[in-house]
Amino acid sequence: MENSDYLGIDGRQLQILLTIQKAGSLSGAARLLDMNQSTISYWLEQLRARTGDPLFVRAGNGVQPTERAKTLLPEAEAALRHLDAMFETPAYDPASDTGTLRIAATAVERTVLIEPLLQHALTQAPKLTFEIKRPGSLFQTVQNLQEGVLDFCFLPLNAAKGDGIMQRRLFSFRDVVYFDPIYPLPENDLDAFCARPHARIALGPDASFAIDQRLAKMKRKRNVVLQVPDFDSALTLIKGTEIIVTLPDVLSATGLECVNPPWRTETLDIGLCWHARSQTSARHSHWRQVLAEIAKT
Repeated sequence: MENSDYLGIDGRQLQILLTIQKAGSLSGAARLLDMNQSTISYWLEQLRARTGDPLFVRAGNGVQPTERAKTLLPEAEAALRHLDAMFETPAYDPASDTGTLRIAATAVERTVLIEPLLQHALTQAPKLTFEIKRPGSLFQTVQNLQEGVLDFCFLPLNAAKGDGIMQRRLFSFRDVVYFDPIYPLPENDLDAFCARPHARIALGPDASFAIDQRLAKMKRKRNVVLQVPDFDSALTLIKGTEIIVTLPDVLSATGLECVNPPWRTETLDIGLCWHARSQTSARHSHWRQVLAEIAKT
């Protein structure tokens, strides 16, 4: 038939075609598909109009396929298998993954999550590459997620605002003040805290400093003598000096001691963040779950 409207044929019509053949009658096909016989008849008429062939003709109490239908039936079966494969959620095998996962992480997440993640991946996904990046500012990190530069990042819960950003709580920490024990720092002493030279961390060009904002509300300020882009640098550079730095209590700070800051500290929840485009990805879902399990330990 010329100018056949094949784009109007859908999977349901192909299924009806195959079921009529299987049942040997329209009434039998209706029972198998839990439809009214009139519905089966309607869609058969649509297929007849599109193919220019009756497709099934009466034979006793049932129907039998025409020669045209006999050629269409295996093609219809193959088309349905192809459609099923198209929309089936693909399985993910970490052992055969040769790709790259790009994760933005500070020293906090590297200590708590990334180190055990790598140990897990070396045995479960030995061909997978992890690309660990500095997170930058909140704006930069969210933008990188949205643009596909990152697969995952870690941010304070509910801090990440933007189209398509999704998150899941992983762990919490409190801030403490690190110092070299050569130069002890008394605990809960605001005057001593403000008098000491400080280091602070600027994650990106538009970084904000919550400690300075807190001190300003108390009509106090600190003497910042060192600004660095990451936690590791601060902990390394303050050794052997009077400089102190306020950072999360989960960091590994060999050779340093810590005390609570001179104010009431609250826990900060850290969440795993990703973009909605990868929400249903079997690969991303697998590694999100792995990170969640690591965070529980």
